[in-house]
Amino acid sequence: MSSMYRWCGAAVLAVGMVATAPVLTRTVSAREVGSVQTQVSATSPGSLLSVRDTQVPAVLAHAGERYVITYRSRGVRNEPVVVSGYVLLPKGQPPQGGWPVLAWAHGTTGVADTCAPSELSPGGPEYTYQVLMEKALDWWLANGYAVVATDYQGLGTPGGHPYMDAISQLHSVDDSVRALHRLRLHAFSPDWLVMGHSQGGTAALAVAAHGQADTPELKLRGAIAIAPGGYRYSAIVPYLREHPQPPVGVAVFFPILLEGAQTADPSLHVDDLISPDMQPLMVLARNRCLSELRQEVHQSPARVFKPGADLKPLVSYLDRQAIEHMSPNVPVMIIQGEADQLVDPRGTKAWYQQVCEAGKTVFFDAVAHGSHRDALNQSPQGAQEFLDYLNGKKSMQSCAAIVPPNSH
Repeated sequence: MSSMYRWCGAAVLAVGMVATAPVLTRTVSAREVGSVQTQVSATSPGSLLSVRDTQVPAVLAHAGERYVITYRSRGVRNEPVVVSGYVLLPKGQPPQGGWPVLAWAHGTTGVADTCAPSELSPGGPEYTYQVLMEKALDWWLANGYAVVATDYQGLGTPGGHPYMDAISQLHSVDDSVRALHRLRLHAFSPDWLVMGHSQGGTAALAVAAHGQADTPELKLRGAIAIAPGGYRYSAIVPYLREHPQPPVGVAVFFPILLEGAQTADPSLHVDDLISPDMQPLMVLARNRCLSELRQEVHQSPARVFKPGADLKPLVSYLDRQAIEHMSPNVPVMIIQGEADQLVDPRGTKAWYQQVCEAGKTVFFDAVAHGSHRDALNQSPQGAQEFLDYLNGKKSMQSCAAIVPPNSH
């Protein structure tokens, strides 16, 4: 990738994206949607709306059961919304006190309904990422954790996906854990952890900051953020102003960001800000996942924004989603590839230094020579160390100097 593309730790790199473009086989009828919307307006956050037993993928050697669920959650403005996701249960019966819970937050897939990971099937354009993700989750199943994985608001369910909106992602994750507890009474411990990759790493940091206050009936023990995007999130806008025709790698990503912002805050009127050349790409992004955009788009628009467009409201909105505003209230483990070309390690380290200066408990696991996906692939090592710390089996120094190992 070009140095310009990687530079976007002050821009696109800050966001963090994983090209995960699943293929959905599920369709939701108008009758189903109406029924669920009626339920969602009458129930509390985390209410379980539907459960469907599905086949356990072969890569999940330690999973005994897999379910696709829909549940009642809260949107950007606390409005009731329907969110989908999936559940993975370990083999056998829950221990006394119930299985501890891992809430998983996935990386960037896109904003179209077909990008919901809960319905990913073999042969999809980014199935390799799904397998990588499932290998990481299987480690948790082997260690006796039940896993609940949100699709996020608007992916596979009615309404748009407010991509990277901190409040929406917080709610989607928190309410997925509530929904899990209603799947099988007394099978789950109130103790839970959150882990996310890329976009999901950002969600994990939002949960670390606000999750315990948002779910006081549960006990959030800590967060693992793998290559979290979102540092200096708004910097992409002035970058595109200064570079009217960005690299294709930036151009195919930016409509996902814009669609997410527009969904979260319709007053931004994004269509009034972008140039006519950008419009076809916006239309395509509403119907494609990220990897499909990469395959189909070969030329950047001549200009992203209209000349003279007032971009201050957009910049203000994006800035409010940045991880600089997320101060954790539980211990956090950061896992970051030193050679990540999608989330700039400099931004992740800057956040680490910021929260360390604030006296927070945070650890940094640097994956030497590691790429964006290497950080996820090798996450069990850092996760084990973090669990040992939380369980009192190992002493770790918070805010230690970052020294990447010779090998990982």
